[in-house]
Amino acid sequence: MHMSRLFVSLAGLTLLVAACNKSEAPAAQADPPAALPTQVPGQPQGAVAESIKPLAQKKFGQPVTETKTTALTDLTKEPAKFAEQTVRTEGVVSAVCKSMGCWMEIADTTGKAHIKMAGHSFFVPRDSSGHRAVIQGKVLTPEADKGVCGADDGCGQGGSAKMAQVNIEATGIEFID
Repeated sequence: MHMSRLFVSLAGLTLLVAACNKSEAPAAQADPPAALPTQVPGQPQGAVAESIKPLAQKKFGQPVTETKTTALTDLTKEPAKFAEQTVRTEGVVSAVCKSMGCWMEIADTTGKAHIKMAGHSFFVPRDSSGHRAVIQGKVLTPEADKGVCGADDGCGQGGSAKMAQVNIEATGIEFID
């Protein structure tokens, strides 16, 4: 009886050792280093679309129906001029709420805008940083944007991050890359 248990144990151990010693496929040759992606004009430093994974969904909230695009440069130069107006603008996502995707910031080489989702009625993917987005929404007045969640992800905690120059309450967002 002990002899058969010993035989079964040795057979099992032999199979285990044999499986562990199987030679693995030869290691693939290292690919030559790929060319570094170039900075695209109009994108903030470090925003490179080639190095990010595609988003499964591209449209969030209501459809973007505005046809005239207001340059982010114009919004950041004169935010009061656009206060309470519905605008369409675009930029590269530079920050996103890490909790729910309830806000994001877009930027270009001239400035940035803080985008919050109107009434938390929709959310964007938390991994959308680096993607180019078209935003439609209402530009908030300086009084209305007090207490807006910021890039430190401190929603409702009185965060101390430097706020964007323009705050927009988005009704619709489309990712275009």
